[in-house]
Order: sequence, then structure tokens, then C-alpha cells
Amino acid sequence: MIELSANEAAELRERLRRVPAAQPAEETIAVSANASTSVTFTELQRAAVLEVLDRWIEEVGPAAGEGLVNLQGALRDELAANQ
Repeated sequence: MIELSANEAAELRERLRRVPAAQPAEETIAVSANASTSVTFTELQRAAVLEVLDRWIEEVGPAAGEGLVNLQGALRDELAANQ
């Protein structure tokens, strides 16, 4: 499980809202946050979140946050394992 700080989670949700293909993933995060549970993405959601993270981390590097860098790696590993 990857934990994000409140700031990392809020910024991730904001960035996901700006990308139409990633909006379902943001909605999944919102529902999970309201229920205080972990988030489980579909494969399409994983790919969309990874795309957003790749662009974001490419822009700012590790300054995006340790949790987000860890999430990027975990999503990349999960998608590679499913191919």
C-alpha cells in the first residue's frame, strides 16, 4: 500500500480532474476518501493515473513528493505485470 500525504493526495486529485480520461480515477479516490478506505483502481484508471503522474514528475522531479513517486513506481509495476 502506498500512502500519500494530504497535500500529495489533494494535488493528485486536482491534476486528475484536469484530464478527462483520469476523472473516473479521481472519483474513485473521492469515494474512498469519504469512506476512509484504501483505493483500488481498474486497469484503465491505473493507466490514466500513471500518465498524469509521469507528466507531473517529469515537470517537477522528486519534488512532487515521495508518496507520488512511490505510487508511480507501483502503478508501473502493476501494469507491467498485467501485460
